[in-house]
Amino acid sequence: MEPNIPPLFEHLPKELFRPLAAANNLRYWDVLCRLMAAMWGEGGRSPGEEAPKSLVLRTIESFLVADDPWEDMDSSLTVTGRAHLIFTSLHASGWLSQRRKGVVEQVTVRPVVARFFGHLVEFANQTPEFLGIRFHSIYVSLREVRDANAHGLYHEAARQAKQCMAHITNTSCRIQDLMGKLSAKETMGEFVRGFFEEYIENVFIADYSDLRTHNHPLQFRSQIIALVRQLQCDDQQRQGLIGWYAQMKTDDDFLRAELLYERDTHQLLRLREVEEHLQRLDEEVRDANQMAIALFEYKLRSPGNFDKLIARALNAVEILGEGHASLPGRSGFYHASEVGLSKPRVTPRVHEPTLVETYSPTTEELAMEALRQRMNANRHVTPLKLAEYVTRHVGSDLRVTSSQLSIESVIDLCCYQRLLLIASREACPPGKRRDDVHLQLVPGIRVEFVPEAMTRNAYMEHQEFMIHVRMP
Repeated sequence: MEPNIPPLFEHLPKELFRPLAAANNLRYWDVLCRLMAAMWGEGGRSPGEEAPKSLVLRTIESFLVADDPWEDMDSSLTVTGRAHLIFTSLHASGWLSQRRKGVVEQVTVRPVVARFFGHLVEFANQTPEFLGIRFHSIYVSLREVRDANAHGLYHEAARQAKQCMAHITNTSCRIQDLMGKLSAKETMGEFVRGFFEEYIENVFIADYSDLRTHNHPLQFRSQIIALVRQLQCDDQQRQGLIGWYAQMKTDDDFLRAELLYERDTHQLLRLREVEEHLQRLDEEVRDANQMAIALFEYKLRSPGNFDKLIARALNAVEILGEGHASLPGRSGFYHASEVGLSKPRVTPRVHEPTLVETYSPTTEELAMEALRQRMNANRHVTPLKLAEYVTRHVGSDLRVTSSQLSIESVIDLCCYQRLLLIASREACPPGKRRDDVHLQLVPGIRVEFVPEAMTRNAYMEHQEFMIHVRMP
């Protein structure tokens, strides 16, 4: 299947990129942005609305007078001549369109060129994105698809979901690239300026600080997934969506329409992975913050500042005369002598380690330690001890209640308490039972509470439990 190549040059002039690819592309871009903002920007004419050529030339001349990016151009040319050269280049490449209307030359910007210029400006001015607004818009669109059969909103919701996931991933990459560029800065001022202006203001997701709060912007993602699943399982809704794709996107080709529907459904279901992407973004943000803090501390504590201060002090010593108020009061050039310098470093004394005295315990101490170990061993419940305790009481029906259990020793009491603990964990969710060490202590038994029954013995009172033994 051949790739679908977008017909870019069927809509744009082929020479449109020539000024932006020239050696002085930054200058052309500067003039073009200012011209579009002044003539066809917000509050001005709409793209396609014409203006006299003389007015466009005077506007370019005003730019050159106020701030000329072509200061190294041929000085023999006047401002008017240079404005004509710039206009001729923009017109020849297709940025500006010119036609005669009566006796007056009229200039305009074609709407398609203006739209392309808007995409370039939006790409250059990357601002923080409000993900919460995007998610809320997706949620509202899917509700309209379900309740009002607004099938066209399904494709728009999928497009916004793809943009959200791409923005989170792109933010991680932008943080890596930006911190690599900032680490190459030579001065601390440049690093601080870039860190707060480019990193803090321009890279972050605008509502990033709210992502870990109770009312976080991504709170609708579970409802979005549920709506997508509901539309996917409802055969009538699914056929309606495929019919819309066939009518609007594929010229009644239902096979391609179903592929497009599945593709958009996959984009919406990818929102389930947003937590993983945000976790990776958190790691990038944490690394960037730690890098910035480490560099700040290094610059503040590094001896480079002291070297500068020492150099200034030595230069001042050569200039200031003896007895100056800024110098020590003693005479004899004392401030520059070896007496006034710091004392040499003294090698620290090596501390000899203290010898450890050997001690031989008495027979009574050995006996007490052996007794303590025996007591700990008797209180330690192992799977074998617990199985032996249950086997001693269980009957032929392979069941026994807590009221039928006897307690004759310390280990019996410990095993009894462990069975009570296992019974209290019987309500554990099935997905977590495999990780519960108490439930897996003896796999062959199951312990559960008996409703509205109590057990009372000489040691405790509690709800009665039943032990079921499973034969291998």
